[in-house]
Amino acid sequence: MSSNISAFQQHPSNAGPESPVKSTHVLKPSFKIFARNWWPVLVWLGIIRLESTQMASSTNTWGLLYAVLSRVAPHIDPYLVGSLNEVLRKTGHFFGYGILGVLVFYALRNTNRGWLTPLLLRRWGLYLHDLWRMEWALLGMMVALMTASFDEIHQSFIPSRTGRWQDVVLDLFGAAVLQIIVYAYSLRALDRNRAGQPKLSSTS
Repeated sequence: MSSNISAFQQHPSNAGPESPVKSTHVLKPSFKIFARNWWPVLVWLGIIRLESTQMASSTNTWGLLYAVLSRVAPHIDPYLVGSLNEVLRKTGHFFGYGILGVLVFYALRNTNRGWLTPLLLRRWGLYLHDLWRMEWALLGMMVALMTASFDEIHQSFIPSRTGRWQDVVLDLFGAAVLQIIVYAYSLRALDRNRAGQPKLSSTS
């Protein structure tokens, strides 16, 4: 946690009975923190950008897939390769933009100063909003939607590519499904954290 804090000052809840309170926590984001948390998003956006070029056209991916499979099965049906190529491309849409939304989610969570504040003020324990927030999930889905829309618009200007609104819907669906998985994972992490905490017992 200390690596995400540029300055730490004493908070009233941690002050001793005789020590006057003169300051509070000060959280200052730095470029180093921002770069460390957001570089995966930038790299993934670059990969999506490359996928949007003519290099990743259906014809080229079909040729690559056929070259690989024909070495294993020399008499493989080209139509079967075409069907498999289409399935793989749609699967790539689903998971590619789903992963983008997840990366944005974690980048927001790790750089959000409001996420650190309750952890610093609280003596122990985690709550769900420390690990997951609706706005982080929605922003992740929004980035995926905007990127998918611009991607399809860009492809409509490439002769070997086509821009299809159905692909945008598929991309958004993938982002939504993976955000649900992140939510479930956050709940599980919260349960593990609470299970490992010492239980307080009251004596009469």
